[in-house]
Amino acid sequence: MKIREYLAARLGFVVAHLLAGALCIAVIQLDLLSTGGLGLTRGSSTYIALLHLAMLVPALAADYSKQNRFYTRMREIAQAPDPLDHVPLLPGAKTAEQRIAGEFAHSAYSHYTSEMLTRDERSQFHIDFTNRWAHAMKTPVSVIDLLVQQSRETESQEMCALFESIQEENERIAHGLDMMLGMARQERFSVDLFPERVDLAELAREVINKHKKEFIRYSIYPRIEVTAGNACVETDRKWIAFVIDQLLSNAIKYTRVAPSDDNKRLLIRIEDKIKAEADAGTSASVDAVMLTVEDWGVGIPEHDLPRIFDPFFTGENGRLAPESTGMGLFLANRISRELGHSLTVRSERGRGTAMTITFASRVITSGIAVK
Repeated sequence: MKIREYLAARLGFVVAHLLAGALCIAVIQLDLLSTGGLGLTRGSSTYIALLHLAMLVPALAADYSKQNRFYTRMREIAQAPDPLDHVPLLPGAKTAEQRIAGEFAHSAYSHYTSEMLTRDERSQFHIDFTNRWAHAMKTPVSVIDLLVQQSRETESQEMCALFESIQEENERIAHGLDMMLGMARQERFSVDLFPERVDLAELAREVINKHKKEFIRYSIYPRIEVTAGNACVETDRKWIAFVIDQLLSNAIKYTRVAPSDDNKRLLIRIEDKIKAEADAGTSASVDAVMLTVEDWGVGIPEHDLPRIFDPFFTGENGRLAPESTGMGLFLANRISRELGHSLTVRSERGRGTAMTITFASRVITSGIAVK
């Protein structure tokens, strides 16, 4: 609290006090004149005024010292990004008005914390329910898949086509459930985090095998190319598998609608960032690995590229694949950042897309952002 602000707040009090002193001098002067005296001399009047000021200034200084610490702290709290969280740090009240202001602030803080706890409980209940529901739905999805596989061995060619269609839709349901679980779990990312050494080549093969039915169905030919000297990085295996799975699902989705069968190829490339930048004609000494999921499908229109990581954005290509939700790339980008990695895109309409995860360091837990 600045002295100028304090004096401005106490201006009425100061003026009233000085006016009272002037009136006292006037009364004494009139009393002396009315009794036949000579009245106050200029020196006596000045002396009375100085005595009055000598009492006023210490009183103001004492009051300012009481008010300054409290209101200075209140101003700092008000300017903080989350002011209500700092209310418990308010100093003790020394005046009645400070006590009222403090009670108001603490009442607002209590209401705020109560609302936050209630909201957190509701949010956690919703997350737990979503997790349980998604896990429960995975059982009938697996049963349907098993029944379809058994039925195709005994039915006619026409029925096999029908069961193939049922299986395709069933796989979409399974993919949607996986995305729902990923969305729910990332809200409590730090609780579900386990950094470890992960072999990216091995993990890429696992994710490709998970989608082998789709590759066969759409006649897409996947390939893994490893040029990195060491394809092992420190990350969370489950989360990075989820990210790669989302990138691969997108690549399949937009490769299957490619106009030419020659474009139905898919490549997972694992390389050192040093080598990649040296190939581009620049020098670098960055200890990093890049995993790129590249396809030669329909590509992404240039005007859609700035928004592909926005939630629920499907863009122009969303019309080609109506099952698109716009959440896959959003989740992949968010999880990558929280793991300390980066996700970038390079795409040209009609010529395909390359999504690259850059693992900035092989040092354990380096760059991991835990909420």
